[in-house]
Amino acid sequence: MARTLCNNCSFSISTCICNAIEHVNNRVSVIILQHPSEEKIAKNTAKLLNLSLNDCQIIKGENNDDFSVLKTLPVSSTALLYPNEHAVNLDDSAEQPSVKNITHLIVVDGTWKKAYKILRLTTLLNQFKTVSFKQLPKNRYAIRKASRADSLSTLEAVAHSLFLIEQLNPAPLYNALNELIQKQTQRMPEHVKARYLD
Repeated sequence: MARTLCNNCSFSISTCICNAIEHVNNRVSVIILQHPSEEKIAKNTAKLLNLSLNDCQIIKGENNDDFSVLKTLPVSSTALLYPNEHAVNLDDSAEQPSVKNITHLIVVDGTWKKAYKILRLTTLLNQFKTVSFKQLPKNRYAIRKASRADSLSTLEAVAHSLFLIEQLNPAPLYNALNELIQKQTQRMPEHVKARYLD
């Protein structure tokens, strides 16, 4: 039987996080390219960003045809958040002039394997500079395990990026994440919960 979903946040009624959502006025437009397999994952955090940020859109797909919106973005001031050897570090003081110029931030939402597939199939992304972090913030999202040590949830990566680019206070976003973690773990047996949260 299908779960009853909250009409506002689209999480199940038992894990509704509406009381923790605070609307945030971000200057930088956030465009989330979401792999289709992420949409129905209960612990996906892109949904929290879309609920919280006033300028955020989620586009589902895997390739150029799905992400034609990329053709409309300003090349000089759009950045793709992805760690590679060419990435500008948002937390590098020497890079601040180019960081402050960012008006649009593209984020790929999916596992590392799926994100790499999107990058490979979406050649439109090649026109944009890539950005990353010299030093990762503490990973707060313990309830979804990742294969790489440099993994952050989509929400954490965007929150830290907006803090570095426009000094946006990340607390409302982290509060929503904390509420999601609390709701997702509330019915776990203690020994299972301990595996994630200890």
